[in-house]
Amino acid sequence: MFWTRVASGVVLAPLFLALVYWERPYFHLMMTAIAGLIAWEFLRMDGKVGPKRQALTIGGIVVAALAMTFVSATAALVIGAAVGVAAIVADKLAGRRERHTAQIAVPYVLLPAISLLYMMDVGGSESIFWLLAVIWATDIGAYVCGRLIGGPKLAPSVSPKKTWSGAVGGLIWAVIASSGVYWAYHGIFLPHLAAITILLSIISQAGDLFESALKRRYDVKDSGALIPGHGGFMDRFDGLWAAAPFAALFCAILGGGVQHW
Repeated sequence: MFWTRVASGVVLAPLFLALVYWERPYFHLMMTAIAGLIAWEFLRMDGKVGPKRQALTIGGIVVAALAMTFVSATAALVIGAAVGVAAIVADKLAGRRERHTAQIAVPYVLLPAISLLYMMDVGGSESIFWLLAVIWATDIGAYVCGRLIGGPKLAPSVSPKKTWSGAVGGLIWAVIASSGVYWAYHGIFLPHLAAITILLSIISQAGDLFESALKRRYDVKDSGALIPGHGGFMDRFDGLWAAAPFAALFCAILGGGVQHW
């Protein structure tokens, strides 16, 4: 399993980073495809969403992401809102009282995808590389420090292997990695970016725990098996998916990509 995981990373990571580097439209088309795959995995979890509703929901998410790619963020948000409302109305008309994954798939999948596309549009590949440094360093740092140090569990009822030492280690690694990426571009270190990094790192770890809780609720080990050794796309992108809307919010508030913060 370990070597399968490594092999997948060696093959897929360079391709992913290349598409980030090439920016529009390559990154946008890749994120559209990833959003569609995450939606497919998410809708399969509770086993209550039929193939027609799966197709309509996934199709709506993909169309909205494509609208962001070729038209505007406004068009994407309008399409996404329409699909989300349609899912809720369809359940009400059908007399379904419980909440199905189709009702929350649109905001869960589409908002982070649009946020990443927005970050690329206003901040270019530098902003995406910086955010990836935060997320990936958090994951790696948490794994390494958790294994080496151990100690009290972070959330044993949700994810028994995660520890407080891993969570803190992930924060430290994230600050180091994100500072390194920014320094590589600009040759300086900005202290306030460390604070933003810590916030995004905490949010990414919360996203990881949220996905673990979802899998426990629906009694599945992995969200899918599309990435050998890693599970599904939800498993691989859970931290990035949680942090992306907040990173995009910083872009909107502070006026541009990370280079303007």
